[in-house]
Amino acid sequence: MVRGDLAVFPFLSVMQMLLSSGRGGRLSVAHARGGDLWFEPGELVHARAGTLAGEGALQLLSSLDAGIFTFDPSGTAPERTLSLRRDAALRQMIGEADAWGPLLRVFPDWERPLRFTLRWTEAQPVTRAQYLALSHIEENLPLRAVLERAGGSPRTTLETLRPFVTAGLIELG
Repeated sequence: MVRGDLAVFPFLSVMQMLLSSGRGGRLSVAHARGGDLWFEPGELVHARAGTLAGEGALQLLSSLDAGIFTFDPSGTAPERTLSLRRDAALRQMIGEADAWGPLLRVFPDWERPLRFTLRWTEAQPVTRAQYLALSHIEENLPLRAVLERAGGSPRTTLETLRPFVTAGLIELG
């Protein structure tokens, strides 16, 4: 078993080490955006973060910049939702990590709830995609739960919600 802090050992460096090592097992990260990744030698085969699995979970986990990780070499994947060899997995995670930076500045605390501000009116024009993302905002529901309920791509959901935050129509409580 290997343990560490992502504030000391960056997530992408840990992933590169595990994928290059040729070992299988389970990487668990304790963090508000954390979850689990399963490896087979040189390949990423499954990701889970809350209720998300596969690509959505990997996308969310690629946003990690902190948290405590544990690698258990005896962990086997409960299912196969990914099939990413080392280079493809690292390329995908690097691209995702770069895309998350601006969103994490707008949405820094995933344990706080999203809520509509007094500036919001029912006459606010929204697209169908915006309506679907906004429909998951409920009183006292943390941001992480909103993203899990929305399903699909967490990053896309946040990109859809970001203009409403910057306009002061919704806020992190």
